[in-house]
Amino acid sequence: MAEDYDADLAEAIRLSLMDQGSGDTNAAATTTKSTRIKKEEIDPPIIILDDSDDDDKILVKKAIKKEEEQEQRERSKGKSKAIKKENIKDERSKPSGLLGLDRGQMERERLARLKRKTPDDSYVPQAKHAKSLATQDLTIKKEEPTESSSAGPSKSTRGPFMTLRDLQERVTNYVPRATQYHDGTVKKTYIQGVTRTPDDITIEEVLQKDTLQTAVLSAYQWDFLWILGKIKTGECDLVLVLHAKEDEVVDHYRRHLCNIPRTRLCVPDMSGNVNIMHSKLQLLFHLTHLRVVVPTANLTSYDWGEATGTGSNEGVMENSVFIIDFPELPKASTQGSTNPSHTPFSRNLLHFCKAKGMPSDIIKKVDQVYDFTRSQRLGFVYSIGGSHHGDEALRNGVCGLACAVRDLGLKTRKRVEADYVTSSLGSLNKEFLLRIYRALHGDEGKESVQNIPKKFIGRQVKTPEDESTDSETEEDESDDKVWGDVRSSMRIYFPSRRTVATSKGGIENGGTICFQRQWFNGSKFPQSLLHDCQSVRRGMLMHNKIIFVRFPRPRGNSIGWAYVGSHNLSESAWGKLVWDRSGKDFKMSNRNWECGVIVPVALPDGQEHTRGPRAEASTPDMNIFADVVPVPMSIPSAVLSTVDNPPWYFGELRGDS
Repeated sequence: MAEDYDADLAEAIRLSLMDQGSGDTNAAATTTKSTRIKKEEIDPPIIILDDSDDDDKILVKKAIKKEEEQEQRERSKGKSKAIKKENIKDERSKPSGLLGLDRGQMERERLARLKRKTPDDSYVPQAKHAKSLATQDLTIKKEEPTESSSAGPSKSTRGPFMTLRDLQERVTNYVPRATQYHDGTVKKTYIQGVTRTPDDITIEEVLQKDTLQTAVLSAYQWDFLWILGKIKTGECDLVLVLHAKEDEVVDHYRRHLCNIPRTRLCVPDMSGNVNIMHSKLQLLFHLTHLRVVVPTANLTSYDWGEATGTGSNEGVMENSVFIIDFPELPKASTQGSTNPSHTPFSRNLLHFCKAKGMPSDIIKKVDQVYDFTRSQRLGFVYSIGGSHHGDEALRNGVCGLACAVRDLGLKTRKRVEADYVTSSLGSLNKEFLLRIYRALHGDEGKESVQNIPKKFIGRQVKTPEDESTDSETEEDESDDKVWGDVRSSMRIYFPSRRTVATSKGGIENGGTICFQRQWFNGSKFPQSLLHDCQSVRRGMLMHNKIIFVRFPRPRGNSIGWAYVGSHNLSESAWGKLVWDRSGKDFKMSNRNWECGVIVPVALPDGQEHTRGPRAEASTPDMNIFADVVPVPMSIPSAVLSTVDNPPWYFGELRGDS
């Protein structure tokens, strides 16, 4: 099938180039909804529905006959090249038919398209048929105009629609470059007005709009005009994954967003106790690779460091973003029914995309087209909204975090140092923090679930994956012992009121940093764990959700790991594992949709891994993350208190006391 595509494309391009010199260059070209639209040449955009399957046959015949007669006249005058009779004038020919469209050409394009379609190929980006023309990743190559090129039609005289000739020109005007992030990277978001560093990245650099073919974008909060201005709307397919719980909101989105060319909406299930679609996952399909992006930022200008437009030319908010690029598999390896390169990372990613209800063509491409081999060392963590039972309960939410840690060989029984940066806090208590801290060790917390009948406790035994702890001595894992470790080895970073008030944005920009006074003042809240979150980029507020974990001794070749994603420190984000008496199985309840990535931190070059229970234990400092995950907060940091240094409360934005 791939050879048929290449042959069809080559023939179509050959035919489209045979009649470059003829026709009115100012005439509108024809298209279907799978044709690329050049955004910079449309003001306003023109949208034409693909109704070619219901064309009036008589009208089509008349249009073809009219074009043939005109072609014959031009041939007799010597104004056109000798071509085959069936190769009618290209998109610059004088239009005919309804709405001034070249319906004959539309009919021939439709028939050619149907001829090469496969059963699951009803929504294939045009770039799929241009693979043979592209090599690896691409970047724009600027060319100086020549005398010969200036004689031909210029961009300003082109119609508003991208044709096969335009596609060929676009592809040939790119030069190869290496895919940027084969092994994955974590960057800080760029801040307008702050000096650039190698650690930061702009939204434009993330999206790479010049080669973007399909974009799946997710967020809880959106600035639609802003993000659509960052891509070539109409030239790439868009799937917008939205938070919308009420039917009226869904209808509102459908009425307004479906008018955007080549745009589809995806609204994950929000039934029952599900409150928020908080995931920020992006899937960016380029000509030769898939870019997977997991930011902590929503799709708003201030989350990506741009000035707020209130008289200041500086950004006020910072975030972090994980990025990895996956190349396409060789064609020979995709002929089978399964992708041989799948890893736990890609399987979890695929499962999460399916659960969200993403379109089948997106799922198929993620499943079959790309090489995920380089993700073997990474973990993908998700929370799927709703209730889940059995194995799915144990791969979801806080249990999914523990499973990812275990699958990467990072499980340990020893006390770990944990630093959690969060932009929103829930009502924390001992029970919840024990579940989180145990998960950081790779423990799903099954033994701590209450009300499990004794006959079921025996089956909750350690699995073969627990071999990573074989060299460690047994530890006291009682709640009291682990809680002592939590109080001495875990720090939670959240801004104080002073930090928000003295930031460049002031309290007016603290609206996405959420916490409630009654929770902090509650008798069960562990106030001593809360530390002031001050950015190393002076005056910046944070919307980060990052966990830094350090081992006293290496696990495998790793000395620690970091999580980057959308999970704030709350039970809504991480869920709660309980025992379902009626179903006689575990049950996980999640109120949010979330996702994130675990990135291990390797031992420094030249440092040997010492095994055995007598190995010297010395937990490294935060510098181990310097080249892996940029540490955004200043450390050490003051503990927050009720009187001297209280935390920021969301209610203060409304003037609540």
